[in-house]
Amino acid sequence: MREQGGDAAVWRVHPRLMVWAGVFWGLAVLAVLGAWTAWSVDQVGQKAVQAAVATALVAAVSLVWGLVLLRPRVELCGETLVIVNPLATYRLRREDVVAVTDGLHGAAVFHRKDGFTTRAVALGEASAGIRNERLSEVRAALGL
Repeated sequence: MREQGGDAAVWRVHPRLMVWAGVFWGLAVLAVLGAWTAWSVDQVGQKAVQAAVATALVAAVSLVWGLVLLRPRVELCGETLVIVNPLATYRLRREDVVAVTDGLHGAAVFHRKDGFTTRAVALGEASAGIRNERLSEVRAALGL
């Protein structure tokens, strides 16, 4: 998804993928609510343990969802390209980027003048299979 504001452009994980992740997260929350409801009706120690385990799993899924789907993005602000991946953030000067290509596991690869590459998780095949359209947008915005 591309958002624009002034001279900035932002690409995030595709909304379709986020909707499906939200559906699965909602189902997990319903399972937790069901487990706690079962425990409140019949207060057996084993049901409390099951409910606590389910709650921990939803917390873990929420953390992963936040890191993998909500955090990743590619921002183009003036002459700076900011690539935010789940565990790292990279800042590149626009003139240092010489090409943008498809990468392993669907991440877009930004090739730099110095020969190094930087991967962007928010773009590519993992973002609902519209890799080529999104990469074309980024290339056009970078003037490549």
